[in-house]
Amino acid sequence: MSRDLPIWILEPEQTETRELTARKLLEGGQKRAYLPEAASLDEVKQQLKRIREDAASNIDQFSRELETNMRLKGEIKLKKAVDNTEAVSYIARISDDIKTISTNNSSIVTRELKPGLIVNGFTVVNSYLNEFDVEERKILDYWDLPHLEEKNLIGSFDVSRKMKIDRAVDVEAKKYMAVLGVNAVSVEDTTIFFLQHFSNIYKDLEEAERIVLVVGLDKLVRSKQDAAFVAKCMGIFGMESVVLAIEPKPSEMPAIDKLLLAPSDREREFHLIILDNGRTKLLQGEFRDLFLCIGCRACNNHCPIRRFFNDVDYIWTPKNYLVQSIEGISSNDTCLHCEACRLECPLDIDLPGLMWKAKIDYISKHSRPFYHKVLGMPEILAKLGTAFASLANWLMGVKLVRIATEFITGIDRRTTLPRFNSQTFREWFKKNG
Repeated sequence: MSRDLPIWILEPEQTETRELTARKLLEGGQKRAYLPEAASLDEVKQQLKRIREDAASNIDQFSRELETNMRLKGEIKLKKAVDNTEAVSYIARISDDIKTISTNNSSIVTRELKPGLIVNGFTVVNSYLNEFDVEERKILDYWDLPHLEEKNLIGSFDVSRKMKIDRAVDVEAKKYMAVLGVNAVSVEDTTIFFLQHFSNIYKDLEEAERIVLVVGLDKLVRSKQDAAFVAKCMGIFGMESVVLAIEPKPSEMPAIDKLLLAPSDREREFHLIILDNGRTKLLQGEFRDLFLCIGCRACNNHCPIRRFFNDVDYIWTPKNYLVQSIEGISSNDTCLHCEACRLECPLDIDLPGLMWKAKIDYISKHSRPFYHKVLGMPEILAKLGTAFASLANWLMGVKLVRIATEFITGIDRRTTLPRFNSQTFREWFKKNG
């Protein structure tokens, strides 16, 4: 086995280029039968399900195999981290005097590691967000999406770059650290796969003095072919989610190029963290299916509550929302159980059903919130409102009362509430029926 660490980067191929190639083949006398036919979405989903089930069933073996094969790479420093705290501590320990970290948009970095990195005094820059700059959001909700899956773009994602690590001092390298979440890794030959829509990952791999590749246990697959396929599926099923997430970047968002970082004067270092952080526990319980998730974020496309979570410092998805509920960080009361996320998921993960399980677990540990108990008595509330209709209607128009109602019940103060009537429908029907 080579001591080099192969890194393959997949990017979306320009549709125009692909169509031009097809036209040239046809015009040059080639028969249409020689043109490769795109696999159907059903076939892609079935193959993806087989790969993910294989990983879930053999994760202990895959973890040991990857660790063994990685240790043969003398250029790579390996760390197995039980949780995010251990992973962040390791990054802090190897940082020396580096205090600037660039990340990709991977959930494992932005959701699981970034808060701890900031607490440890690092300046964390999401390099993905600096790759594009728009003045306003063009896609406001799912009805504005271009329905890319229907345009036969399955073949639009492929390996665009193949590279190997280089430790030599590079005059263009800068004194910062890149912490990058890996999209898939082959345990057989340690090939690392990234999916990038711009050039941020490649830049960091080329320019950072220190590179930390973070591999969640759920990213381990058997072979190079399987890893390439999983990364490609992330692109196929995540296309619309990427479009949905494009918005003006925060004005205070720094960029690596604008930080005037000093040139690197050391050999470049490469580290790989294999992170568990609750993934093994998922496999042992009733939330096992979440381990199958590839992180494509398709579940986000049609979620009706997605736009109410713009304040989080990562790309919000129903799956991440559910994981936080399982971890006890928050409840998932906002979920409407509309089934949209399950219908979008290429692996048919029953997120709405798992949301119910997580909600039951959360309430059993923390008891029902007070506003649950209040809203759980609709008949009593309706009778009180009817008995004091004039007073209730007047109070609901008072701003301070609406603020108090929002605090107690969680009903937004801006919501238009139905008005109470002193006469019930039964009473009206008896007189007029």
